[in-house]
Amino acid sequence: MYKWVIIGGGIQGCTVASYLLHSKKADTPSLKVIDPHEDPLHRWKTLTRRVGMKYLRSTSVHHLDPDPHSLRKFSKKEEYAQPFLGSYDRPRLDLFNDYHEGLFQRYEWNDFWMQATVTDLEKKTDGWEINTDGRSISAERVVLAIGVNNRPHLPEWADLSDKRMGHLFSSDEVKISGSLVIVGGGISAAHLANTYAMDGEKEVTLLKRHPFRIKDFDSDPGWLGPKYMNDFHKVTCYEKRREMIKAARHRGSITNGLSVKLKRHEREGRLKIITDQIEEAAYVKELIHLSLKENDGIKAQTVLLATGADQCVPGMEWLEGVIHSCALRTAPCGFPVVDAHLEWGPGLYVAGALAELEIGPSARNIAGARRAAERIAAI
Repeated sequence: MYKWVIIGGGIQGCTVASYLLHSKKADTPSLKVIDPHEDPLHRWKTLTRRVGMKYLRSTSVHHLDPDPHSLRKFSKKEEYAQPFLGSYDRPRLDLFNDYHEGLFQRYEWNDFWMQATVTDLEKKTDGWEINTDGRSISAERVVLAIGVNNRPHLPEWADLSDKRMGHLFSSDEVKISGSLVIVGGGISAAHLANTYAMDGEKEVTLLKRHPFRIKDFDSDPGWLGPKYMNDFHKVTCYEKRREMIKAARHRGSITNGLSVKLKRHEREGRLKIITDQIEEAAYVKELIHLSLKENDGIKAQTVLLATGADQCVPGMEWLEGVIHSCALRTAPCGFPVVDAHLEWGPGLYVAGALAELEIGPSARNIAGARRAAERIAAI
C-alpha cells in the first residue's frame, strides 16, 4: 500500500508531489502519481507548444518547487538570456520547463510515475483502492488533481468531424492549411493569433465575441492572500462563494503585452481582428463559411477553436459514483465542499479546480497549485 497516490500529473498534481517529497511527507517508494500520459506535465507542454507561448503569464516565484526563488537561481546558474519579462518577471517557457525536468530527475520521478487512466475509486477500511484501466493499487491517502482541459467547449455550430476544423484542447492536433480563422478572445487565442501572424505565411483572422479584456493576471493578486481571502472564508454559503469566484475571474482576458503585439500585427497587415458572433458554419467544398451576426460572413480553409474548456466538475465520468457511495459533500454547483486541509473525505484530498471553493479564484493556476500543495503537505 502506498502512503500517497496523486491522480493527475499536470501542474497541480506535480506541485503536490513536489511539496510532499520536499517536506518528507512522502518518498519515492511511498508515492505514486497516476496520469494517462507518459511524462509529467505532458498536457501543459502540448498546449503551450500549440499556441506558441514564449513567456508565462505568472511570475517568477510561481512554479512547482516549494522554494519560491529556485527558478531565478536556476536561470542565473544556467545563464539564460532574458529569462524574465517585464515588471512582473514572467519566466521564459523553456526556462520553466527545463527547470522542472531537473526537478523531476532529482526526485527520481520515473520511479513513482504510473501511466494509466483512473476508472474508479473505492473506500476501504484502511484507505483507498484506485482502479485503473490496467490494474488496481491501494493507498492510505489520495489526492485528486484532475483538470478540465481535455474537455473542449464547442459552440453549437462547430463540427470537429470536419478535419478542417479543430479545437486547441482536442487530443488530435488540426493540420493548418491555407487561410486560418482563430475563434476566441482569451489568452490562448491571442497566443495562437500572435504565433501564426508572426509566421506570415497564412491569411490569419482572429474572431472574438467581445473587445479585448486587458488584465495582467487571470484574477487579482489580492486573491492570493488575506486581502480578499479573509472575506471569502467568512462566507459560509457556497452559492455565494461560487458567485465571488465567477466575479473575480478574468475569463477571456489577455495581457497588455499580447494586446500590443496583436494590434501591431493588425496595423502591418499580418492579422485581421473581428469582434462579432458566429451564427452558423457551412462546410462547402474546400472552405468553411462562417455567418456572422453583425458583419459579412468570412471564409477560411481552416478554423481553429480556442474557446476554452467545458464548465464542468473534473472527473465526473467516474467521480459521480464515488460521491454517492462515500457520501461526499458537494455544493449546489457540484464541486467538493472540503475542509481547510482540502480533505473531502477520510484521506481523500483535492487540488486545482476541485479545490476552488476553499482556495478561491486562483485555484486552477500555478499560484493556486502552490497554495493547495502547502495545505496538503502540512497535514
